[in-house]
Amino acid sequence: MNRRVLEILTYVMQELRETPLEDIDLQLVVDILSEQGFSDEDISVAMSWLMNDYDRAVQVTSGHPPGIPRPLWRMLSDSERSAISPNAFSYLIKLRELELLSDDMMENIIEKAVNLPSLYVDVEQMQDLIAAVVLDFENSASEGYFQYTVTRLPH
Repeated sequence: MNRRVLEILTYVMQELRETPLEDIDLQLVVDILSEQGFSDEDISVAMSWLMNDYDRAVQVTSGHPPGIPRPLWRMLSDSERSAISPNAFSYLIKLRELELLSDDMMENIIEKAVNLPSLYVDVEQMQDLIAAVVLDFENSASEGYFQYTVTRLPH
């Protein structure tokens, strides 16, 4: 997944949090995303992920009373803090608050960030890690969610 799909998921999850599920017009959301420059392919991947993970979308819209955020008490250790930029960690917390990430996913991402060969994980690298974990490419590919279609035209 690229960062653009993650941006789409973040936008849609924010919409789900702010608007009752029955009031969301998906076509309008798709149109807005297209106007913002997102490709049809990225929008399709994001919407497919949401449809496959529909339970999480429902939890976002009904899981917590409005205005009462779920508390996050995760602090980085010294070694984690030396590997992850404050902006990257803030981005991770933002997606956790939107419930795009579970606690386990968040821990998995932090672990991957600390074990990266680069010295310091910035926001862009964090987005790549989050994208890989959220869409779970390895499992999704083996389960057949992401299949490539080859069109063969006669010569």
